[in-house]
Amino acid sequence: MNKLTRQEQLVLITVLSLLVVGWVVKVFRTANPPVGKPIENVRTNS
Repeated sequence: MNKLTRQEQLVLITVLSLLVVGWVVKVFRTANPPVGKPIENVRTNS
């Protein structure tokens, strides 16, 4: 079996960690949509 060097292991762990973080952020944003600003009534001088 091929063994990975220490540097290859760190790169692999970093890439996998970033993928997991991205997935968690996506799930969080889907579950908690941003609250929009309320639309202000614009008064016009008529």
